[in-house]
Amino acid sequence: MQISRKADYALRAMTILGSIPPDRTMQAQELANAGKIPTKFLEQILLVLKRSGLLKSKRGVGGGYRLGRESRLISVAEVIETVDGELVSFIEADDFPTFSGSAGIVKCLEDAEELINQRLAQTSIEDLVQTGADDVMVGYGI
Repeated sequence: MQISRKADYALRAMTILGSIPPDRTMQAQELANAGKIPTKFLEQILLVLKRSGLLKSKRGVGGGYRLGRESRLISVAEVIETVDGELVSFIEADDFPTFSGSAGIVKCLEDAEELINQRLAQTSIEDLVQTGADDVMVGYGI
């Protein structure tokens, strides 16, 4: 199981923006280069994130994107739901056939979904930035 490419790129962009001072902006091209994201695809994702309020943008000289709220207040789950519409889903229990052991399969997969989605909801962009912060020195200067 993998998250979508769109969610992956959205998380990359949000984490990069979460690692810079809140009053600083980054242009789409800078974000694309830093996150190794195709620029045109990133621009579409940034628009969705902006419409949802997760990002703010500034036009003109010194313009670009920044987080719409503090990084500690934005969850991984919220980013994924914004760009993909839903979180992890392993099974559609309503359509699952009934046979010996089918209830066990459904329960196991529903439990796994719940655990994963809880973890995504409890992890903030700030948590992502702080994980491995000692290993990587990110600097964006002018």
